[in-house]
Amino acid sequence: MVAFHAAELARAGGAGVGFHEAMEADLQRASAVAVHLPTYRGLAFVPVLAWLAGRLAGEGAAVSWYAARQQGPDSVRKLLEAAGWRLERDRAGRLIRLCGPPPPPPPRPEPRRFAAELGQRRVELAADYGVFSPERIDDGTALLLDVALRHPAVDRVADVGTGYGPLAIGLVLGGVAGAAVATDVDCVALWLAAQNAGACGVPVELTCTPDPAAVAATPLTVCNVPTHIDRHETGRFMAALAGRARRGRLLAVVHASLEARYTRHLESHGLRVGRHPGAAHVVLDAGR
Repeated sequence: MVAFHAAELARAGGAGVGFHEAMEADLQRASAVAVHLPTYRGLAFVPVLAWLAGRLAGEGAAVSWYAARQQGPDSVRKLLEAAGWRLERDRAGRLIRLCGPPPPPPPRPEPRRFAAELGQRRVELAADYGVFSPERIDDGTALLLDVALRHPAVDRVADVGTGYGPLAIGLVLGGVAGAAVATDVDCVALWLAAQNAGACGVPVELTCTPDPAAVAATPLTVCNVPTHIDRHETGRFMAALAGRARRGRLLAVVHASLEARYTRHLESHGLRVGRHPGAAHVVLDAGR
């Protein structure tokens, strides 16, 4: 099973592999391939999945595409058939199934990119397929990078919730860290982060996990805090960030309207919390 999210990867156990790994690994070919279209990725993601499905399908294998009606199966079929697929359509419960053998594999599709400045260096960043802020570095991340670039040099930095990697990459390019470890729950974002790190010549170790404590302690941890998760998840997440701050320093950005809430989380774990305010966001600076 190829997983798009950390939760799917956890459910699959040893039978699962993250999308970011599947896109690069030489996996065993299968006698049949099933593609369940993920939501919020857009039609631009279909050619990427088609490339991967063709790579995973063994000789004579059929590929079945499953889509809900609101995902536009007719548009998916038109896109695939324009690329050489010959598909039969039927129903599979509430889903539409499109089935057929893959055509000869085309070159791997390239994601959209945008130009950005990281650590005083101009780079091109791949950012596509439903990731957060795909056209520019968002204001919170930009503020956090600016603050973190003033930190004394360390051997490694941890970037929790890296997305497509601008913080981790920027801190290595800017000389703050020699290398980076980075986490995210989105395997597609991790695939883009790997491409961006490789293009910039930056060593980044990527892990698909929702747990900030899943990677080893580092002298500096940076995090654009996910404020959309529920109260219980937030409590666990902030406790894990606080654990990292007790063994180093934490720089975490939140919207200014949420500053008091997340400051309380960190202070409840015995941390001292400073602040670096921006126009609409605040970087919380936590340590012992």
